[in-house]
Amino acid sequence: MFNEYINGNSIIHRFDPRIKIIYAFVFSVIIALQNELIPSLIGLLISIILVMLARIRFVEIINRLLIVDKFLLLLWLVLPLTYPGEPLLKILGLKISQPGVLFTLLLTIKANAILLILISLIATSSIFDIVHSLLHLKIPEKLVFLFFLIYRYLWVLYDEYEKIMRAAKARGFKLRNSIHTYKTIAYIVGSLLVKSYNRADNLYRAMVGRGFCGKFWLLEHFKFSPLDFWGILILTIAGFIIIIV
Repeated sequence: MFNEYINGNSIIHRFDPRIKIIYAFVFSVIIALQNELIPSLIGLLISIILVMLARIRFVEIINRLLIVDKFLLLLWLVLPLTYPGEPLLKILGLKISQPGVLFTLLLTIKANAILLILISLIATSSIFDIVHSLLHLKIPEKLVFLFFLIYRYLWVLYDEYEKIMRAAKARGFKLRNSIHTYKTIAYIVGSLLVKSYNRADNLYRAMVGRGFCGKFWLLEHFKFSPLDFWGILILTIAGFIIIIV
């Protein structure tokens, strides 16, 4: 996620990463707490504007939105039928609740708005800037290191999983609803756990061998610019608009 949108020269890309992390968190909380459609729609509009300012084409992030919307589709299939309230219409004897439709629509708008804000503000910074910013924001170092190492080695483990699956498929393995498939998946998960443990042990030994003592030293620091000041001002006003409306 963090590698696709970091190469850009937009206003959002030039913002101080610390500001982007703070406002991504603030906007996510503000939008998540909204119970009305209008402020949620304003939040969605602001998130779309941020994506446009970041110069990210919507075609590139549709797949990201679809991942969230697939889960929301399940809600659309369940909530309108089970949510109590005045029926909006009846289809084949099933009552579709009006409050259920509005509630599911609210969840859909908020989920997409938060995801677009995270993409525009967080995904436009490199993982190193994010980690650096979290340390500056006084997030506990152990949590930051854990986040960084999980991010770094999650892709390594995914590559291992891809290799194992390719090897299994080359031997004729196919995913089916059978005992053989379950056993094979269990072996693959077990193999990944063993490889993860060995890799973590080797990494720790290599870091200790290079003098690691539990602290990552920051050699470069962010500089606050006039652009950051205007960014804070505009984002603060946008946040107040969502709250007040």
